[in-house]
Amino acid sequence: MGFRRKISWIAFGVVLAIGGPLTAGAQSPPGAVAEPYTPAPNAKDLKAVLFHWMWGTGMLKGHDERDMVASLEYQGKGTIQVDGQPCTLTKYRASINYQTFSQRIQYACTRPNGQTYSNIEVVSGLYAWNEDTPGAEIGPTKGKTSPMPGTEQERLIRLWASPQGAPKAAVAGTTETFWLGANPGTLFEGGVAKVRQTSVSWETGKPVVTFPIPGVPGATATATLDAKYMAERVVVTQGSTTTEFTYGDYQDWNNSLNKIGVFYAGKMVERRNGAVVRDLTTEVTETGDVYVVAPVPASVKTAIKVTGQLPRGVFAKAEPPVNKSAPTPRLAGHPDLTGNWSYTDWIGNYMTGGGRRCGPTQGADCSRQTNQTEDFELYSPSRFGNLNRPLYKPEHWDKVQQLDMWTNKYDPVMTCQPLGIPRQGPPRRIYQSDRDITFLYFGGDAGGGYGEYRVIPTDGRPHNAEAAFDITYLGNTVGRWEGDTLVLDSVAFIDTTWLGRGGFFHSDQMHVVERFTRQGDAILYDVTVEDPEVLVEPWVLPTRTIRRNTNPDAGLLRERGNCEIYEDGAAVTQIRH
Repeated sequence: MGFRRKISWIAFGVVLAIGGPLTAGAQSPPGAVAEPYTPAPNAKDLKAVLFHWMWGTGMLKGHDERDMVASLEYQGKGTIQVDGQPCTLTKYRASINYQTFSQRIQYACTRPNGQTYSNIEVVSGLYAWNEDTPGAEIGPTKGKTSPMPGTEQERLIRLWASPQGAPKAAVAGTTETFWLGANPGTLFEGGVAKVRQTSVSWETGKPVVTFPIPGVPGATATATLDAKYMAERVVVTQGSTTTEFTYGDYQDWNNSLNKIGVFYAGKMVERRNGAVVRDLTTEVTETGDVYVVAPVPASVKTAIKVTGQLPRGVFAKAEPPVNKSAPTPRLAGHPDLTGNWSYTDWIGNYMTGGGRRCGPTQGADCSRQTNQTEDFELYSPSRFGNLNRPLYKPEHWDKVQQLDMWTNKYDPVMTCQPLGIPRQGPPRRIYQSDRDITFLYFGGDAGGGYGEYRVIPTDGRPHNAEAAFDITYLGNTVGRWEGDTLVLDSVAFIDTTWLGRGGFFHSDQMHVVERFTRQGDAILYDVTVEDPEVLVEPWVLPTRTIRRNTNPDAGLLRERGNCEIYEDGAAVTQIRH
């Protein structure tokens, strides 16, 4: 099981080769992967149109072709209206997280009289505010926020009428709850023009999709699609206000080292009741950033009283069934965790083997194998799923994005380091005695973690005095029982591991608490990470269920293989892993 890791300027194909059993050799022979939904030729029903819209813009990824575009970083140039006058942009950056209904727009511009103007406009759910620095008033960060009640609807319209937001909103209108990640071809039957609040008609040979804007009562959008099923015009009406967005020049605007086949408009004009308010030309996008956040400051929550809250879009699949009512064995008065255990991928994300079929915008060199490489950064474990991101201090936000952008260079697994805790995830095999517990690991985060182990006392002892001076990958750990839950407390970490893919770094002051609660044939695994050096608040991961594996060979784990580090001179790709 030896392997080599290439660092510095790594070709992504090598990353897949060492990525473990979930990725290595995942290319399927012809005919082995069932083709997903394919519209009939010339189909004009709603199901076909929504599928073509997402498929044509490259939003459906993985062999099961799900919408895996959760975020966008955008930079452009042009003009924006300020106090009724055009202001020429010197900076325009939009950071969008579709999962949390949030968008931060930072811009600076020059007025016709030569004076400069700058602002940061934020919307997150039903809250809207301006800030003088990104993340103002979050934690100890300096800066000032200005609550902007009444502007959240205008900002949500801009979000959900955007080139990627509009098809998501249209699909959401066909469901009872807001559902991100869905393939329109799997949601409802074909042959109909309307499902719930979303409908399609045809005008002058073009499909026109009508749908509600999420979070904005009374706002209805109509999107006119071009011959390639990309939105050329989206008109949103709400009361006496009409907002029109026109789009053109669709391309993959990601930087040349990270082309992932997701198309975005290169030209965007926004008009409100006929007047131009934004005229933008795209410079670069970054589709796939794992860390796009817009936490709501306490002062904004105090100033703006909202009724209800928008749903949080989810991507995760349902957990496989497990018998939690089976008898729970006990040892020395506590639940016995001994056994072989298995688990799905990281927080129920879409980790699917095999590559995606080629789409309409891809060239002759496309194959399932190249698509597997292209798609991996969007559906690799821990990237999106239901994983709530750790809330870093705002001064670290751009650092996380930079590390994420260059995971093939900076991820510690690329220098043969262990994954560390909590990235390692739950153990594959457990041995429990009346005074300690042993964990054996095999694989974690689909990218390493082979042959690691931990032997942990469970008699309730505190950390010894020397623990503070340890530098460990898996932590100096002590355990105790709280009722029927085993609680593991870990300190003394080296600061070179990550919490997960995506540049989630930590300091050497990290403190991790893991909780194992056995329920029949399942163990509920909970993790809390504290790191006041870099995090605003503790990171509480969603509960994860691991299942008893009755295969007698499931616990036969191989040792960690040889791992060598070597460099390849020229940059080949920036595609994340």
